[in-house]
Amino acid sequence: MIFYCFFIEFFLKNLTNLSVFLILQPRFFIYKRKQKNRKLYCFKNSTFKNNKLKYGSVGLRLLNVTHLSAKRIFRLKLFLKKASRKSDYTKRFVWFNAFPHLPITKKPAGTRMGKGKGKLEAWYTTIYPGTILTEFKNLRYGRAFYFCKQLTFKLGVPTKTCTAAIHRLPKFGSLHNTFLARARW
Repeated sequence: MIFYCFFIEFFLKNLTNLSVFLILQPRFFIYKRKQKNRKLYCFKNSTFKNNKLKYGSVGLRLLNVTHLSAKRIFRLKLFLKKASRKSDYTKRFVWFNAFPHLPITKKPAGTRMGKGKGKLEAWYTTIYPGTILTEFKNLRYGRAFYFCKQLTFKLGVPTKTCTAAIHRLPKFGSLHNTFLARARW
């Protein structure tokens, strides 16, 4: 009984520290301090043709390079949870194709220059142009486009919504072949 009360008291004291463990981070890593990649971010239009949707029917493609921290990715995933509600019987799925695997270090405020590299502050990832960040499956197109638009506002990076379905609308005057849609499920 005493141990149980001690455990509850310890848990309540360290409740603020537990939120740190909920943030995404790699499970196994060798180096906590790593130099940043300094790379010229250039790409060709062929990357857009080759990078197609893998899982879903609607996706969000990034047009510029961006850096996402673990906290930001976690917030975006919480927002996307709304898209996959009641997924057990509606078969709605959401894929988020980013995971923070690069460390950021920071020296404490008020310290002088030198004395080595700073301590580990957070984890982040670099997402290059042309990559598909999120994919939606079995979600209505209107809702999927809504979530993609909201993600664009939250990211602050130009994006493009892409679909796996090919729509062909009828020409004027032809009533046969009214609509053809091919979707990859």
